[in-house]
Amino acid sequence: MASLATQTDSRPTVRLDRVWRVGKHVAELDGLRGFAILIVTLYRFSKEIPTDSSLGHLMHLGASFGSRGVELFFVLSGFLITGILIDAKDQPHYFRNFIARRSLRIFPLYFATLIALVVAAHFVPAMRTMFHDAIDNQFYLWTYLVNVKMSFADQWCFGYLDHFWSLAVEEHFYLVWPFVLYLISNKVALRTAVGLAIVSATSRIAFVLLSDNGVAPDVLTLFRCDALLIGAAIALIARQPQGLEPLRRWLPVTTIIGGLFVLACGITEKRFFTIPLTIWPIVWGGILIWLLTANRSTPLARFFNLKFLRTLGKYSYAMYVFQNPLIPLTSAVVSVAAFETLVGRPLLANVMYIGVMFVLTYAAAVLSWNVLERHCLQLKRWFPTGASSDVPVVKNNQSTTGTFVPTNAPAN
Repeated sequence: MASLATQTDSRPTVRLDRVWRVGKHVAELDGLRGFAILIVTLYRFSKEIPTDSSLGHLMHLGASFGSRGVELFFVLSGFLITGILIDAKDQPHYFRNFIARRSLRIFPLYFATLIALVVAAHFVPAMRTMFHDAIDNQFYLWTYLVNVKMSFADQWCFGYLDHFWSLAVEEHFYLVWPFVLYLISNKVALRTAVGLAIVSATSRIAFVLLSDNGVAPDVLTLFRCDALLIGAAIALIARQPQGLEPLRRWLPVTTIIGGLFVLACGITEKRFFTIPLTIWPIVWGGILIWLLTANRSTPLARFFNLKFLRTLGKYSYAMYVFQNPLIPLTSAVVSVAAFETLVGRPLLANVMYIGVMFVLTYAAAVLSWNVLERHCLQLKRWFPTGASSDVPVVKNNQSTTGTFVPTNAPAN
């Protein structure tokens, strides 16, 4: 009993009916990722919604909410990646396995997309015209420096691959954060994550006040890593003896205040010195904590466990990569103008366009998964990470020890 008490004191105590436990694959997090790609994709294809009617304005406002899905991806990635790194910290080949597994998840689709684009542009003049911005600046695409180029140029200079800036931010995080976690204790890592998140947010706000550059605050890694670090901090707190319960008590207040602030920003269309770029990750972080500490029977957990959302989460990476390039590639057949000619109503035409493009994006992602991604992911078995961990759990007010094996679901 003494030894059990010692174990319980050193690790978070959780209940078996809770959504999350250390080292356990959580289907609801797949659903949360699916929700992120859902709102991002709907936003991507809603740029032409007319706002000359109350319904159109409401639809436009709702769709614009999807632009904040990137922050949700960042928070979720920071949480998942940090958890993977912490759980594998004492295992052999820590760096090799992490880098190999991340590379197998990210690089095949990313570089296959670039290769296909360059080859197609070489042989098909129309492709060269469609993607000339990306082709002319392809060095920065190959080297994950898209956001750096944008920041110094102060413009969105990659055309239909502009959205690759967020992939660059995540890649920079993956290159640095494993070394930071390896060199310091978890306690120091938590302070570091919080401190760096504050530095990121304050430096971005200071930059906005001192500079006329309107792109760098939105895309530069230094200015956007606060969301990733908020997710990292949640992962570190979750592995402390008290876990996330102390934070959960503050969730209603912080989520409501943060939600009202970002809602006001959305309605007034004010940037407020980019403060919403930090408030949104805090709101998403609050929802993540709420989900992780929720019982499986709660409406929140059941919503994110919907098969539809979990399926979208599975294909979210490819959906994100493909959604922008598909706009010019399908424009000869699929466009708002074509649907408006067909139905005669601009608002309905936009709804039809969004629906068709969403289906095409999903279909392309499923094809990519079956042709390329899943075969590359099978190679992960050569680079195991993490080990089974004995985690104290509470069942019927009695402490027992459950063993869980991390599955390390990939984050996008």
